[in-house]
Order: sequence, then structure tokens, then C-alpha cells
Amino acid sequence: MTHRTLRSLTAGALMLVAQFAHAQDEDMAAGPSEDKPAAAATDAPAAEKPAEKPEATTHAEVSLAGPGDAKAAEAEPAPSEGLTTKINDWSLTLYGFAALNVMHDSTQSFGPAAGNTILQRVGTFKGNNNQLQITARDSRFGLKIGAPATSWVKASAVMEADFSGTAPTEVSEQTTFITNPLRMRHYYLKAETSIVDVLAGQYHDLFGWGGKGFYPSTLAFLGITGEVYHRQPQFRVSKTIATSAVDFEVAVAAARPVQRASGLPDGEAGLRLAINQWTGIGQQGYGQPALGPLQLGVSGIGRRFEVAQFVEFPGGSNYVTGWGVAVNAFIPVVPAKSVTNRANALSITGEFSRGSGIADMYNQDLTGGALFPTLPNPQSRGIDPANPPPIYPANIDSGIVTYDGNGKLRAIDWQAFVVGLQYYLPVASGKVWVSGNFSQLKSPNIVKLTPIAGQSAVYKQAQYIDGSLFVALSPALQVGYSFQMVQQTFGDNVKAKNYRNEGGLHFFF
Repeated sequence: MTHRTLRSLTAGALMLVAQFAHAQDEDMAAGPSEDKPAAAATDAPAAEKPAEKPEATTHAEVSLAGPGDAKAAEAEPAPSEGLTTKINDWSLTLYGFAALNVMHDSTQSFGPAAGNTILQRVGTFKGNNNQLQITARDSRFGLKIGAPATSWVKASAVMEADFSGTAPTEVSEQTTFITNPLRMRHYYLKAETSIVDVLAGQYHDLFGWGGKGFYPSTLAFLGITGEVYHRQPQFRVSKTIATSAVDFEVAVAAARPVQRASGLPDGEAGLRLAINQWTGIGQQGYGQPALGPLQLGVSGIGRRFEVAQFVEFPGGSNYVTGWGVAVNAFIPVVPAKSVTNRANALSITGEFSRGSGIADMYNQDLTGGALFPTLPNPQSRGIDPANPPPIYPANIDSGIVTYDGNGKLRAIDWQAFVVGLQYYLPVASGKVWVSGNFSQLKSPNIVKLTPIAGQSAVYKQAQYIDGSLFVALSPALQVGYSFQMVQQTFGDNVKAKNYRNEGGLHFFF
């Protein structure tokens, strides 16, 4: 890209913003139009549907169409294609949304996202007191740059950021909610050819087919309890066989290893089938609804762990493997042909996952409370401040593997399912809709691998249920309310619960 082209693209982006503001003024003067498709953030790379904008949100993961699904969408423009300009055969698309979320919890267990974080039990200060959070941190923006296509390759790059970067541990609430650092959410290049497509950079994992239309509809921050939801740097190769009736995609990826000391990348693979003539309306997270086909996906992951010996000064390593399988579905029960008239549309999302050593794939917050056991202290039979126990120098994140009572390295097992339903009311062409989700996450061996003294601090099962109501106030403005309940069962069979009421207001562009 020449400096002249770069300057032109920058000028074009500024001109786009001015044109967009003028268009919004005209829309306000003319009033809402039923013929204008609802705006939405999209989460599919541009190559997957040429007319769509790429990527979307922790909440607004909205793209439902696969690579060949443009055929089904030719007469139905995709929601929120972003603000695009073309200069010297280069294209620049600006997209994103502004958001405000308000959450009230019955305990002080969670941050803005609940996910799989350990609940505070009744009888503790945080377990007995409620909290209120107001945050705009999930607001985000993204840029997609498309290079001039050649006879054999079409290249593009996506850069997406939000404000959910990790702050230092010891920070004030002011820092946490107002001056939180910028986060690189997605950042990748894509090269499309007639033989295969290549994606290189940070994107949703292939395990669970993230970003392909399988995420549930909810106002809650994704991923919800038990949902496979993860992004990381990867190198992916895929091939889609597209016909008017069906699309079939096969993909493999080498991803960043969860433990760099393993010396090997994680391996992921997946198969996906889309029935193009069976279309329905689906909302991913709290993004705006989009038209997409019935889809089924199967995926797997394999990984290797090389963990330091369980001694104070390790001289070697122990090895164990991890694996996982996931099955995903998006099923339009009552089909729809138009995203602008979606009244009475009914869709179901579902996911089943199972594996060993894959806790991080359910969001980075899943550990279940599992830790490495304390090393024996030969200097003291009891607690002696003068002779503290030695510290084990773990070289892997907590909650993925541990050592059992016999000193053997073991991977922690998890399995989960998530079932969701979304129904578009016969009101205002379906611009009022409701959704509900139920999920369950459990570990068959986390309690067995935890010393008796620590079993009350780990949870072996979690259940989640939510219900959300959404209203599209305009093609760009959307409001929602959600009630959510999380329950966890600890190793000593004590249960803890949190009830959350959440409201959200979002402007998509």
C-alpha cells in the first residue's frame, strides 16, 4: 500500500463518518423505514459472505452465513455492513457499536461478565451482599481493509478492538470501569483462493466453530456458563464446497499452545454443513438479528502438556495429553425469508462439548477452583511460620491440569451443554423478540483430584438459566433486559447462587 493510497483511505474514512452523520439526520427527518435492514455487528470474515462486514462482539456475534451463503442472502442485504469506501481498488470498512450495560447482582461474585467465575458462598461477606455495575467497556470498533484482488488471490485484513483489556491486579474501581486499557480483540489477515482459504492471526477458535452463527441469543456477556468461547492467534486453512443447496466446509488450524512450555501448537479441526434453502433468524449474543441457514458443526482439539516435576526445584518434566470434541447446531424451527420481516420466527441453538485439559476453551475464567496441591514440608509437621512449605513453580495456568495424591500428572475433565431458544413476536414485523438459555457444566474428576481439605473451594457442577427481551427502536438502536441465574455445587455439596438483572442499550454502525 503506497503512502498516497494510505492518505486517501484515511481521508475516505473521515468522509465516511461525515456522510454517515448526514444520512442519520436524513433518516431522523424521514422516520424509520420498514424496507431498511436492521443494522448489526457481524462476526464472519469478509470472505465468508462478500457483502457482509467481518467480525463482531463479545455480545454481538451476529454473522450466521457461511462462505456459500451469499446465494441465500443476495436478495436480503446483511444487517450492518458497516461504513465502506473504495479508493484505488482498495476498500476500507469501519464498523462497531457503542454500548452501555447495567448489572445488579445478588452477590459480589462477578465482574461485568459472569461466565464460569467461582461464586461467593452464603456466610461470606461477598456472598451476603449485592452489587451494581455500570459499564461501557464492551463498546468496540473495527476496521477491515481489502486489497485489490488478483487473478488468484483476494486478500484482506481485520483489526478490531474493545476496552476490556486486563488491568493490573491492584487498581481502583475508577481505573477498572473508566480508564481500562484498549484490547486487541481480533487482528488477522485472510487470503482467499480457488483452492483453499488461509486465515492467520487472532480470531475465534475453530474448536466450537466460533463466529459461524452458533452463539446463543442473550444480553449476558458471552461466553455464558458452559459455552465454548475462546479467541487466540492461529494459522487456519479451510475449504468450502458451495452449492445452491448446501455448503460443506472442512478446516484445520494450528493455534497458540495453552502452555508455551509444551513446545507444540494446539491442533484443531472441524466440519460444518449448512442447508442454504432452510433459513431462519438468529441473534448471536445481543447483536442484531440476521438471516442464516440451518447449520451443523463438529470440531475437535488436541494438545500436549509438559509440566514441571512436582518438586520445589524441578529437574525434569511430566507429560499428559488433552483433547476435546464439540457439536454445534443452529436450527430454524419456524423459518424466515427476510430479516426485515421476521415476525413469528423461531430458532434454536445448541452445543455439546466434552474433553480433558480444555478448561480455558470455556472462557479463560474457568478453573473450577482447582489448584496444584501444596508441596510437603519436611521441616514441619504442622503450620510453622518459621518453616513455611516450599512453593511449587508451576509452568502452566491453573485449572487445566494438576497432580493427584500419588504425584501423577492428570488433566481435569469437563463436559457441558448449552440450549437456547429465540422467538420473534408478531409485533412490528418481529422487531420485539425474546430468548432463553439453559446450560450445565460439570467435571467428573475435579473433586477426586483435590485434597479433602480443599474440596469445599472447588465446584463440580454449574447450572445457568436466563431470559432476555429485546426491542429494536430503530435500524441502529436496540435496547434489552435480561434476568440470569447461576448456581454452582461445590465439592462438599454446598450450593451457591447469584441472581442478575441486566439492562443494555446499543447503537450499531
